[in-house]
Amino acid sequence: MDSSDKYGLVSTETQVFLVTFLVSAGLFKVVKSLMPSHAPPGPWGVPVLGTLPFFGKEPNVTFTEMWEKYGNVFSIKLGTWPAIVVNGGDAIREALIVKGDIFSSRPKFFTTSFSNGTSISFSEFTDNYKFHRRNALGALSMFANAKKNPIESIVHDEVDFVVKSFAKHGEKPFNPHEYIFIAAGSVIYQICYGVQEDVRDNKDFVEFILNVKNFTNFVSAGNPFDALPWLRFFMREKYRLFLNLLSLSKHQRMKMIKEHEDTFQETDIRDVTDRLLQLSNRGHIDKETLQTTLADFFGAGFVTIATTTEWTLLLMAAHPEVQDKVQAEIDEVVGWERKPGLADRGKMTYTEAVIHESMRLTSISPLAIPHMAMEDTWLQGYHVKKGTVAFINLYSMSQDKKVWGDPEVFRPERFLDESGQIRQSLLGEFLPFSAGRRRCLGEFLARMEVFLLITGTLQKYRLQKPADLPKYSLEATFGLVRMPKPFQIVASPRC
Repeated sequence: MDSSDKYGLVSTETQVFLVTFLVSAGLFKVVKSLMPSHAPPGPWGVPVLGTLPFFGKEPNVTFTEMWEKYGNVFSIKLGTWPAIVVNGGDAIREALIVKGDIFSSRPKFFTTSFSNGTSISFSEFTDNYKFHRRNALGALSMFANAKKNPIESIVHDEVDFVVKSFAKHGEKPFNPHEYIFIAAGSVIYQICYGVQEDVRDNKDFVEFILNVKNFTNFVSAGNPFDALPWLRFFMREKYRLFLNLLSLSKHQRMKMIKEHEDTFQETDIRDVTDRLLQLSNRGHIDKETLQTTLADFFGAGFVTIATTTEWTLLLMAAHPEVQDKVQAEIDEVVGWERKPGLADRGKMTYTEAVIHESMRLTSISPLAIPHMAMEDTWLQGYHVKKGTVAFINLYSMSQDKKVWGDPEVFRPERFLDESGQIRQSLLGEFLPFSAGRRRCLGEFLARMEVFLLITGTLQKYRLQKPADLPKYSLEATFGLVRMPKPFQIVASPRC
């Protein structure tokens, strides 16, 4: 027996092996540290907060500036959440379309946990989500389809409300926000809960509008609980306000569902809530999913539509030469006697170009709702780990100088070809409703409603900038959406 074995000592051969192994391991680490990393580059953050303190008032603008430095995909630290920002058309289309199934989940943020996984907007990407989304889209399209439902007459009534409200101010400047906000809210409220002759006198509708306004104001002031959930223990008042807003909204939805249950008839489906109740009775969805689906519809078909309409009216007053062309098209196609209808859209290409350009320039949902990688993957040559939050910077597409040349300029003609038709190729170069599996539920409703609200208002009124205002600002308030800062217009009757 070898003496080293006898006394429990390590043999010379073993010592050589161990030294060789340790040296090799050390060299491997050194070589690996010198090799280029496959992780996306990005700025350094600070402890606990990550890169949050550097986002600025409009993170989409900050991210677009960082795009020039770090490239199409870069890393950030959202508090304790690892995250990436995806910029530019190529990278965004790869994430949302080519690898859509991988990037179609949602992060389990603290504030979204209150929907119990039943929200279409915030739930994880599962077979149940796909089934739920199909049912929800079917219910909404049933009551937001021009051939089957009163969507046009509802919007026409709201245009009448806007026109009469404008008339109250004569030739004096006023802020149109309240009127547009109420009109858009009335449309989605009636689609979901039924057509009502005097909806603005309904106390439930008034409560609904107030709840949405309060929630919009809350989000505009910043909601830090997702990135830093422990802050709720230090910001108790803000947290209580958040919970109260959620509770009030849910309570109202459940109240309306109960009223529909009491009068429900299988053979007379009156509105979206009735259709969802029908699906619930057939076992396709439960009551919790029913009420969160209504919340999804209100989120997709209210504030975004109101804000897009506001921005477009502001741009009309700021660019009278563009407004002239829109009104000339309205006069030629529609005339004065009847209201503009959805059937007129195909004949009013300049007006459609104006709406496209307004959506592009203002980019009201610049980062969309955050996505999350469901598995380890590669994006634009970088390795992205499972569970990474992905911010899709849609703003970077609408402001890409390589595509638009002068993206900061409001120029609707860019969307028209030589024959005056819409350049279809440009419509994929900006994504106001996102793309892929998580494309906005209310896109088709939004496009119809904005067209009717804009044309119906401009048919009757000439919008102007107040005489004492040098120029309008396009600065925005960043929150639930990019909202224009308070502005005033002068509305002069065209007749």
